[in-house]
Amino acid sequence: MNTTQISCFLEVARQLSFARAAESLYSSQPVVSYQIKSLEEELGLKLFTRSNRSVALTEAGTYLYTRLGPISRQISESVSVAQAIQNRERSILLLLVRRLTDYSNLTRIIKDFSDSHPSTQVDIFTQNDDGACKLLLSGKLQLAFCYQYEIPPHSRLRFLPLKRVDYYVLVNKKHPLASYKQLLLKDLKGEHLVLSESALQKNPGLISRAELKGHDIQLAPVCSTFDGMLLTVESGVGFTILPCDGKKRFSGLVKIPLRDLPHTAVGLAWDSSTASPAVLEFVELAKTSVKKQGGAE
Repeated sequence: MNTTQISCFLEVARQLSFARAAESLYSSQPVVSYQIKSLEEELGLKLFTRSNRSVALTEAGTYLYTRLGPISRQISESVSVAQAIQNRERSILLLLVRRLTDYSNLTRIIKDFSDSHPSTQVDIFTQNDDGACKLLLSGKLQLAFCYQYEIPPHSRLRFLPLKRVDYYVLVNKKHPLASYKQLLLKDLKGEHLVLSESALQKNPGLISRAELKGHDIQLAPVCSTFDGMLLTVESGVGFTILPCDGKKRFSGLVKIPLRDLPHTAVGLAWDSSTASPAVLEFVELAKTSVKKQGGAE
């Protein structure tokens, strides 16, 4: 099993389409199909079921996907850090980015920062189940574009809100709730809430066990990863709740506004005790951007 096979498998599992996976990987569909076939033969596993119109993960494929995703990200991150160590004349600013919201404001800040700091590379990490707080305090990254609830009160941590986002219920397209235009907690009576162990779901303000019991909402077995949670919901097992951008789309899922929960903020977090001049300059550019927009959107 090599890195090319793993990359192809993870992308097809995420897209549930060989054509879209090939496009995302800047490859061709025959090449991706060959890599998947060779991986299945090597492992002795059937990872996907295929028809003329659809692609779906098998039970074995789903399990492998939930386990290989975090490992693949850790390898990628390790290689990036190793490259930065070898190339010390070019400093690296490590930035965690949550993938559930619009990045337009953040990308403008990165562009302005890169223009004014050509010798500093902004290296972006995507979804990480370790949690922004833990990664910042451990020094494994310098900045996080994350949810405010991920940054608890701490003498070292700071948070700058950039955007407000609402909470949504995600369900399978065939789920009875999929026909709703908007939902209240009372509409979820008798349904199963699916959560993951990732920091993204460890939101103390999301919904308490007392509220779950009060609305007769059942808590399904907790998934070990965020992607595993989405796959579980897509399979038709219950629903989940996420704070995300209104434009964000999820393959195979319907997203419905949940009106009971107040919106939360997405913004920049950093460790003030170890912040480098580059980090502070990045934050100042972000503050300027917020002022131009008249505060957090």
